[in-house]
Amino acid sequence: MIKNYLKIAWRNLLRHKAYSAINIIGLATGISACLLIFLYVRHELTYEQEFAHAENIYRVTSRMTFQEQDDKLALTPKPLADYIRRGMPEVKHVARISTVGKQTLWVDQQPFLEEHLFFADSTFFQVIPFPFLAGDPVTALQAPGTIVLSDELARKFYGGVEQALGKSLQFSHNRYTVTGVFKDTNHSHIRANAFLSMVTRDAAERSGKDAAEAAESVNHWLYFGYYTYFTLHNPASLPVFEQKLADLVTRYAVPWMQENQISASMKLFVQPISQIHLSNEFGSDLSAAGNRSYVYIFTVVAVFILLIGCINYMNLATARSAKRAREVGLRKVVGAYRRQIIGQFLGESILITLLALLLALAMTEVSLPVFNQLTRKEFTLSSFYSPEFALLILLILLFVSLVAGSYPAFFLSGFNPIDVLKADKNPRGSNAWLRQFLVVVQFTISLVLIIGTAVVYSQLQFLKSKNLGFTKEQILVLDLPKADSLLIKQLPVFTQKLVQHPNVLQVATAGNIPGEKLNQLRMIVEEKDGTEKDRAMNVMFVSYGFLELMGIQTKEGRMFQKDLLSDRKGAVMINEAGAKWLGWENAIGKHVQVMDYDARVIGVVKNFNFESLHHAVKPLMLVPIQASNGYLVAKVRPQNLENTLAFLEQQWKAFAPRHPLDYFFLDDNFNQQYQAEEKMLTVFGYFAALTILIACLGLFGLASFTAEQRTKEIGIRKVLGSTVLEIVLLLSKDFALLVLLAILIASPVAWYGMKNWLQDFAYQVNLSPWLFFTAGLVSLLIAITTVGVQAARAALLDPVKSLRRE
Repeated sequence: MIKNYLKIAWRNLLRHKAYSAINIIGLATGISACLLIFLYVRHELTYEQEFAHAENIYRVTSRMTFQEQDDKLALTPKPLADYIRRGMPEVKHVARISTVGKQTLWVDQQPFLEEHLFFADSTFFQVIPFPFLAGDPVTALQAPGTIVLSDELARKFYGGVEQALGKSLQFSHNRYTVTGVFKDTNHSHIRANAFLSMVTRDAAERSGKDAAEAAESVNHWLYFGYYTYFTLHNPASLPVFEQKLADLVTRYAVPWMQENQISASMKLFVQPISQIHLSNEFGSDLSAAGNRSYVYIFTVVAVFILLIGCINYMNLATARSAKRAREVGLRKVVGAYRRQIIGQFLGESILITLLALLLALAMTEVSLPVFNQLTRKEFTLSSFYSPEFALLILLILLFVSLVAGSYPAFFLSGFNPIDVLKADKNPRGSNAWLRQFLVVVQFTISLVLIIGTAVVYSQLQFLKSKNLGFTKEQILVLDLPKADSLLIKQLPVFTQKLVQHPNVLQVATAGNIPGEKLNQLRMIVEEKDGTEKDRAMNVMFVSYGFLELMGIQTKEGRMFQKDLLSDRKGAVMINEAGAKWLGWENAIGKHVQVMDYDARVIGVVKNFNFESLHHAVKPLMLVPIQASNGYLVAKVRPQNLENTLAFLEQQWKAFAPRHPLDYFFLDDNFNQQYQAEEKMLTVFGYFAALTILIACLGLFGLASFTAEQRTKEIGIRKVLGSTVLEIVLLLSKDFALLVLLAILIASPVAWYGMKNWLQDFAYQVNLSPWLFFTAGLVSLLIAITTVGVQAARAALLDPVKSLRRE
């Protein structure tokens, strides 16, 4: 019987090639998109799962409230790990890491500029078990001057994993011995190339300090420079640990702050390591967080695309129901049971789904490189070799077969054979309402994605074109080596050399640049009533001429002047937001004590967006510096840029031969803050195009069937004088009305969804009615064109042949 069902199903496929092709291609496209999105969603949801016992690895995070400013940080105070280690027996292991940033490593006198470098406690690999390829993870970082490399760096520096062990390299002024090699992972929030022993850093911090200073440094509860991780002997003791963590703050951190007259409050929280990647609420995190909302959105999009493919199948099945009704009636007359007919139609659905699945797998393999570019991931075919993927394939097969085949299986099988064989019509009455409903659903989903794509594109264009209050175009930024005092001393000469080139207009240095996370410094400021009070404010360290180079304008007062000795350690500037926050109507001359010197406010700059446009402008203080080991900033002409860069590299080699040149353009660097939105735009755009393509495939099939059913009517109308245009309009208007209805439904849904999405931005594009009108018009034109082509073909048929065929 099953063999007979398969034969009948195969013959039906061959007899109706066009409908079969539409069904298979539509389903295959939907399944392929679903499989690709599954790869992305699975990747985002399984961060840290490569580590053994990941469910028992946690991180401590902080929340600091200081002078009405509330900051959530992934960083923790320096003393925390020691107090946990000494006073919390529930903890099995605890370890700290701290970032080193991008630095130069010397291997046999050859410099390598590397990033993702960390100092780590000796217990770090017992907390987070990076897989070791060589060396002992327990002892690798116990001794001073030791370093553990990733397998990538081991091969890059020494040609292999085993060859790296025992070799030495230089970082800053110290030599380090390679004591281990770990397997690199791109599936963790800790993107590491190397870990250096923390005892080396601790020893360097203690050198040059007397005993009192060293003790104060160790017990400094506002020294937020460490990420603290731990594991528990028993995960069930986590609530006990959390309570002890709160008590620890009360017993040690609060008295320390009171003793140092710091009016701040601190709270510490526990975060499972598996939740870190999709949590974007913490500042100063180790890597850019994923976005849980986008994971949910893409999952819904995958289901919608698959659903649209299923709707195509159902639509064509309802359209052909009258023709299949006689078949059902004859089968029932010769003794077929309803369950057998249901089995036959579901068998056809399973066969079509299997063919679509095979085609989808081929489409997925071909589109994988493009998808990797869109998502900035590195998926391979091996990513599909997993039990989860096999289960997904099975679920898709069952879901699509049941959903797509549900109408023909359960509706057609219920026909009364007497009614069916009496007349060539659907015995249950017209099912046009179901087809119309499904078409509206298809285009509603497509329109929501199209409008969403348009809004994301408009917002990104708005962000990139908005006046930020400073110039970011044609600004070249050099990342200066942090540990080369000789270059810092030669910076004045180096900058003079650079400005001699005709394409280099201005040069300045800065400790920070717009787009970079700024540190907050505690300071004592003069209040509105003349009293002084502790405050904490974002601080940017800049050299003379930096503000002018960046095009930042003053609202009142003046800029820093190099020839005024009082400006070197006696002047600061603030922005408008800072003056408003401090309550200063006239900020000029106000007293500020910052770091180790007293200063007066000499100017107020107009607000400029030193952070991404996700955030409103925050209070900012500008502090002058003579030289910086942060960045060198050059304003260059756009003409003959290659020649300018060649000159820059030549001068760099003359002044800093021990360091590779590292530069970038400020606008590119600033716009990287919108990578998540760029990714969303691209993925939305592609999938919106897929949904409209699949919907139009179904529409094309329905239009073909409608034209075929009305062949006799079209012939009569042509004989009576109707033009081709009139017939095309006749056949297209019903579909156009359905698309218009979809526009009316999709517009408020898309408006609500995108309005919520825009809440993540302090600066938003207006949701103009024209945007919705344009998206709807484009969809309507696509639909009318799809239907119109098939209608025109029917209208151009010879009416004599049409009537003879009927």
